[in-house]
Amino acid sequence: MKSINAGVAHDGQSMPSPVGRPFLAAGVFIALLTVVLIATNVWLASRTYDAAWSQTTKTSRNLAHSVANQLDSVFSEVDRLLNTLGYMLEQRDMTPADLEPLQPIMVTHLSRAEYMHGLFVYGDDGRWLVHTQPVQSRQANNSDREYFIAHRESRSTRVLISKPVQSRSTGEWIIPVSKRIEDAEGRFAGVLLATVRVDYIVKLLNGFDIGQKGAISLSLADGKLLLRRPYAAEELGQYFANNPLMSAVNSARAGMVRITSPIDRVKRLAAFEHLPNNPLFVTVALSEEEILAEWRSAAHVQFACMLLVVSIIGVSSWYVLRSMKLRQTSDRALRSAHEQIVLANAQLAELAEHDSLTGILNRRAFDHRFEDILGQARRYGRPVSVVLFDVDHFKSYNDNYGHPAGDDCLRQVAAALSSAMRRPGDVLARYGGEEFVAILPDTPADGARAVANAARLEVARLLLRHEASADGIVTVSAGIASAHAASVDLTSAGLIGQADKALYRAKHEGRNRVVVAETPQG
Repeated sequence: MKSINAGVAHDGQSMPSPVGRPFLAAGVFIALLTVVLIATNVWLASRTYDAAWSQTTKTSRNLAHSVANQLDSVFSEVDRLLNTLGYMLEQRDMTPADLEPLQPIMVTHLSRAEYMHGLFVYGDDGRWLVHTQPVQSRQANNSDREYFIAHRESRSTRVLISKPVQSRSTGEWIIPVSKRIEDAEGRFAGVLLATVRVDYIVKLLNGFDIGQKGAISLSLADGKLLLRRPYAAEELGQYFANNPLMSAVNSARAGMVRITSPIDRVKRLAAFEHLPNNPLFVTVALSEEEILAEWRSAAHVQFACMLLVVSIIGVSSWYVLRSMKLRQTSDRALRSAHEQIVLANAQLAELAEHDSLTGILNRRAFDHRFEDILGQARRYGRPVSVVLFDVDHFKSYNDNYGHPAGDDCLRQVAAALSSAMRRPGDVLARYGGEEFVAILPDTPADGARAVANAARLEVARLLLRHEASADGIVTVSAGIASAHAASVDLTSAGLIGQADKALYRAKHEGRNRVVVAETPQG
């Protein structure tokens, strides 16, 4: 490249004037700044998009697991009841007179199970032999029911769950759960039937927060729909051909898949899980539109601000390049814009160091502060303590009161813990989930115990109701690890490990207490 230090090159050709170089540099700088600004905003939007999906995936899996376990307990209880009654029937003759003593037993079981509609024993011809219904039609016969025909034609004595039907005695929608009865020679002798109320299962599913356009369904292993929320009677027992969910359901016990519902054509993120002990699976599907609604709103604001800043930079640059006379003024405007961007980046960095839910430091910021404090402790021979807090029985709290209440609980706990950190050098951070960690520089074990106990009492004073806790309120347990410059274990990993062991002891000893780890010897 030829030198441009002179106005004319050695070959005599005219070269660009040095006067234009500051404007070229300014133009390049503005272009790069715009590209960086756009790239940064796109990157941030991408990260928040991924975070939204990640959080929803975890929530969906947890919901599917919870629904599966609750429904499995219902059908497993019915299964055990049918097997018990089936054993009793094997000891008797299948005559109304011999079966009559079973009726009060069946009524007793029915009264203890809110989810159950009725219990029935049918003879080999479908006649009602004994049941729990108040009245019985003289023509009552269930030999035409699908489950009756299945038991009559199959030698299997396993409990069978069938698609919902309308009860002939009450008109209610029910899920038949039935078992084949055999005589002493192994011949078909009738059917034992328990009916589960559809409205009870729907009420149970209505207790889960899945948004306005979410759906929860319970299906047989072959894909036949037992029931669904939102509830529609015409969908009960339907089979939807080419259901994109079935290939995933048939290949795994649990999983996630993005599908377009064959029922209402809504795009959803679906989490499915097979019931542990019954041939059923549940699907919890959250609407993609609702999943991304908050992200879209934030992205619109973010990109609007970005376009505004880019527009300001563009207008500023046009004025800068328009006239040499305005050069000084334009330079001043560019410096001002640069300072604003630096300030914005500093604010973004500040936000990146704080946990979005609780407002205190996050794990990454904690790690940086921890290493700095340990360095000071080694350099000046001062003690340092770490306190690891854990909210007692927090999973049960989330299950009982819901995730929004759980988030509010974590915010209040974080505020209470922060109020116990009295010195400017003390650092409190969210360590992950329901765990918090405090770094106490220049603090031995006794001082750390006092701070931890004060923090524990601050949380207890919140009086947050927690029925799953022995104390009846939200409490925290704490583990403390302390060291000094001569300690062999004065490392972040070592102190955290010691504090974690102490926290484990605190939980093992009954929770809502503070335990100090044994001090490592130098």
